[in-house]
Amino acid sequence: MAESSNLLDDSPEASAWVDHIEATHPERHIFGKIRCGVIWTSSPGIDGEPLVPVDPSVLAGWINADGLPLFNGHDSGSPVGQVIAAKIFTSTHGVRFVAAVFGFYSEERRVGFSDLGLDSMQAVQPPQSLPQLAADVWMAFETDPREVDAEWQEDALINAPLPVKRKELSHNAAEPLTELIRIGLPYVVLVWNPFITTVATEAGKDAYASTREWLRKLWKKLAARRSPIVQISSYQDGCEVSFLFRGNDVAVNYAAHDALSTAAMQAAQLIGQMRKRQIAPRTMTYEFDSQSRKWYPSYTVLQNGQLVSDRNLLIALEQLPSQLSLGIGRHD
Repeated sequence: MAESSNLLDDSPEASAWVDHIEATHPERHIFGKIRCGVIWTSSPGIDGEPLVPVDPSVLAGWINADGLPLFNGHDSGSPVGQVIAAKIFTSTHGVRFVAAVFGFYSEERRVGFSDLGLDSMQAVQPPQSLPQLAADVWMAFETDPREVDAEWQEDALINAPLPVKRKELSHNAAEPLTELIRIGLPYVVLVWNPFITTVATEAGKDAYASTREWLRKLWKKLAARRSPIVQISSYQDGCEVSFLFRGNDVAVNYAAHDALSTAAMQAAQLIGQMRKRQIAPRTMTYEFDSQSRKWYPSYTVLQNGQLVSDRNLLIALEQLPSQLSLGIGRHD
């Protein structure tokens, strides 16, 4: 954007900082291209509100502590790169802004699971028992109200089996192509299936069953949505794992639902393989193949920012839209 370019040009301090990061950042060799830009300014939008409704100090802190993913649109199945560094500056005209350095993935730098000696589809054995859910366990439910109307959200959350913590997303898309619904659940809920009969108490078993049954009903309710993506996320051994349910085909989503337990166990096993090899995964994303009726790991991002995937899922930099979304997750 013109304003972004002008702000960087209007601040010699910011320009010098960008040059330094591009030359010295330890993750720069992982990416195909390094670019800079402005991701927040104190200048309001046409409605008088901030264009990105977040405290700039918090935003810069998130990025410098853990990095932030970049997605094509707000589709977490379409990774583009990472925001690898950020800093707050003030232009000579008094505009506060957050300058950022972006690392964009390239096909040439992509690494496959097999390249790391990993079997991403290894057979698994279900656990013989599961623990009782903690008394304070809860479910996250996140949407952008401009994409998913309040009436549908209220209907979706009827008889929610766990306390719900809701959060509004802000994608700032003029014409959103998808309707993102993010749901956060404990990992053991994803692993559970009706054949795992040993739970600490009968009430504990009911809690697992009711949560999975609520999810199953959700897939039928998606039929009313135009182009939904449901991202179910949880944490396993320090890695954020996401399972993407795409579209409003009830039969396909039922099949994905029935295979979810096996996929969650495979993901846990894959993360365990990586840990044994001293490979530190930060995030892992699974997609469902409607033909084979199986989940597969679409990609994982390591703690050092490296993208690992067995398939070409990257878009050439020159083909990317001008607007990309920051992957600010539910734990932020």
